[in-house]
Amino acid sequence: MTIAAVALYDRIQSELIEARRGRDQVGLSTLSLLKSELVKASKETGAVGTLDDELVVRVARKEVKRREEAIDVYRKAGREDSAKREEAEMAILRRYLPAAMSPEEVESEVRAVIEELKPDGPKAFGAVMKAATARLAGRAEGAQVAAAARKLLGA
Repeated sequence: MTIAAVALYDRIQSELIEARRGRDQVGLSTLSLLKSELVKASKETGAVGTLDDELVVRVARKEVKRREEAIDVYRKAGREDSAKREEAEMAILRRYLPAAMSPEEVESEVRAVIEELKPDGPKAFGAVMKAATARLAGRAEGAQVAAAARKLLGA
């Protein structure tokens, strides 16, 4: 396994040590899980055993999404204490994600993609989505991109 000049992975390592020293159980368990998931993801085919910032962001985003789903399930079940713990874990994980784009910024980027592709109406939604998601990878959620594309294409 190679660690390619990884600022985010180093940050995880140092914050894990700080959580251990400060006896921060939520931080310790969350960062340990994140580190474990990173090592596992780096060993998967296609990742060629490297831990770069892109992999850290991808794994952190996946874990945040899991927390969002769990919070929803816990709230529906009336388990507010578990939902609060998931929210605390999610806050820790979000520190490793790039700042989310505003809906206006996403719409502006999608508009630029549409101008480049010059699609003919709503039928070109797939082509616009493919180009826009590639351009906005890691910076915007797919649902956000799709909403902007539908709005701009009149679909």
